[in-house]
Amino acid sequence: MNQESRTVEIEIKLKLESFTDYLKLVGYLGKIESEEQQINGFFDTEDRRLAKGGWALRVRAENKRGLVTLKSIPTQAGAAVIRQEIESEITRGTALDALDLRIDVLSIPVMPVTFVRKEFPDLAVARLIQFQNTRQKKLFRICDYNYLLEIDKTEYNDGSVDYELEVELADSTHIETVESHLHKLFQSLGIRFERQDESKFARALKKARIH
Repeated sequence: MNQESRTVEIEIKLKLESFTDYLKLVGYLGKIESEEQQINGFFDTEDRRLAKGGWALRVRAENKRGLVTLKSIPTQAGAAVIRQEIESEITRGTALDALDLRIDVLSIPVMPVTFVRKEFPDLAVARLIQFQNTRQKKLFRICDYNYLLEIDKTEYNDGSVDYELEVELADSTHIETVESHLHKLFQSLGIRFERQDESKFARALKKARIH
């Protein structure tokens, strides 16, 4: 297990405004590479010390593994969202224990937690919000490169559902080319082309009326 990384995440995020748009895109892309069922929980103090310091701490349980991720506040670089990310893989069981509050996320000995403990001494966090996401993954060729398209269906605690497409890029070189290609694809499918400027976390907090 023990996979850890500190990277810059560069993503194009696009809204899919309805289940119909979601079906149009999934239908066009055809057979997917994989599908993940994700449970996502975000943790912070009551006075939001991590958020005020520019960070969000997430625990995710996937089909066969878990992840602890620390993300910086995103910045917009034209079409893409760019942020710092510190991520460590854990077992699915450990992730579920943290999400269900059977263990303290800050007791997990991984890089994101080490960073939090160093930058925010004496921190005690609670679970702010939790939601579920179904992610379908599909490799898609644009010009001479293969990109992993991630089509998300997110179910929030208030019973609402939303949909989006995320495309992660290795660097910022081809942002405009990829966005232009996706714009034409959406146009051909009759899907409105609109960037998603809010993270799932921010949307979940709004729906739960947590400020």
